[in-house]
Amino acid sequence: MDPVVRRIEPAEAPAFRRSVMIPFLEPFANDPDQVADFELWAGKHEPDRSWVVDDGGRFVGNAAIHSMNVTLPAAPGQPCPTMPMAGVSAVGVHPTHRRRGFLAELMEVMHDDARRRGEALAGLEASESAIYGRFGYGVAATVVEYSIDSRVSAFEIPAPALEIRLLDKEEALAVLPELFDRQRRTRAGEVDRSPGFWAHLLADRPSHRGGLGPRFHAVCDEGYVLYRSSRDTNVFRADRSTIVIEELRGTTPEVEAALWRFVLDLDLVGQVNLKHGPVDEPLRWRLADPRQLKTVAVEDRLYVRVLDVVPAFESRGYQAEGRLVVEVRPPAASSAIEDPVAGRWAIEAGPEGASCRPARPSEGSDIRLEIASLGSLLMGGFPASVLAAGGRIEELRSGALHTADSLFTTRPAPRSGTEF
Repeated sequence: MDPVVRRIEPAEAPAFRRSVMIPFLEPFANDPDQVADFELWAGKHEPDRSWVVDDGGRFVGNAAIHSMNVTLPAAPGQPCPTMPMAGVSAVGVHPTHRRRGFLAELMEVMHDDARRRGEALAGLEASESAIYGRFGYGVAATVVEYSIDSRVSAFEIPAPALEIRLLDKEEALAVLPELFDRQRRTRAGEVDRSPGFWAHLLADRPSHRGGLGPRFHAVCDEGYVLYRSSRDTNVFRADRSTIVIEELRGTTPEVEAALWRFVLDLDLVGQVNLKHGPVDEPLRWRLADPRQLKTVAVEDRLYVRVLDVVPAFESRGYQAEGRLVVEVRPPAASSAIEDPVAGRWAIEAGPEGASCRPARPSEGSDIRLEIASLGSLLMGGFPASVLAAGGRIEELRSGALHTADSLFTTRPAPRSGTEF
C-alpha cells in the first residue's frame, strides 16, 4: 500500500515527535534530556493539528500547526491589531521518502485546515529559505544579532532610571507573559505565546543553554530582559564574561534603553550580545560612539502566507492613505484547485481603516506580484519599491510603487522574536 498523509490520533503524539526529530537530524535515543523535553513539548502540541506520512504504520514525514495569533501593522498612535494565524511547524520528510510529493501534500492539508478554521494567514520559520516561496510564503519579518563591548558603551542620550528586580523561574512565569503580550503589540510580526510555550522556555533545561550559564530574569514594570553569562568567569583574571541577551523587551524605547543600560553596567562583563533584535534597534542612536554597536547577523525569521486576502488587508492598520489594484498570481506549487488568493484585489486604505474587495473588470491593475510577495507586503517591513527592484513586484501604472510604499510600509519595522 502506498504511503498516505493523515491526521494523527492523540495516542500517537510520542511517535509523531520521534518522527519530527529525524528530518532535523536529532533522532530519538531515549536520553533523559530527550524524555524530559518530550514532556515539555507535549504542553504546546496540538494533536488535532498534526499530520504524518504513514507508510504501513511507520511515520516517514510530518507537519503540525500551532493555533496562534500575530500582530499586524498599526495605525498611527494605536497598538498593533492581532489576527489568527496558523503557525506551521515540524515540517519534514524522512530522507528515505524525499522527492515523492509528500511535502506538497502536507502543505495542502495544512492550508485547507487553516481555511476551514477561518485563519486568513499561515506563518512559519524556514530552516531552508528556498523551499517555501513556491507554496506562497514570503519573508515578512527579520531579526538581527548585535554585539557591543560594555566598556565602550557610554550613552550620549541618557536612559531613564527604573526600578529593576531579579526574579526566579517561578516568579518569572507569573509575570513575563503579561509583559510580553503588552510589548508585542508595539510591533508587527510578533506571535502570541501559549502557557505551554512559557513552561518550555522557563524550564531552562541545561541542554537548552548552549553552553552558557542559567538564565537571569530582570524585570521592571514595563519590560524585562532575559540574559545568560558565559561560564568562564574568573574574578581573579583580567578577562571578562560575555553576556548573551536572549530577550530585551520594553513597552517604550525609553524602557528598552534602561534595560540595555542595566545589562551593560553589570560587573565583570565585557562583550554583550543581543539575540533576536529588531532591524531598527534604537540603541545605536543613544551611544556616544554609535560605531561600537556591531551587527553580527541578520536572519529572515517569519514567513507569511496569505490565505484570505480580504480579512488580512482589512485587519491591519495603515499609516497613510492610498488606493491600489493588486494583481496576484498563484504560487509555483499551486494544486489543480484554483487558489482563492489569486486574482485582482482593490485595496483602499488610510489611518481610519481599509476596504478590500475583488477588483471590477473596468479597474486596471496597478501592481502585479505572486502570493509570496503579498505576504511580504502585508507586514510592511519591505517597501514595494525594494521588492520591485528585486524583481518580485511589477509596476503596471506609473507612480503605483510610490503609492504602495506609502500605503503598506510600517514603522517600527516588523520583528518576530518567538520561535515556533
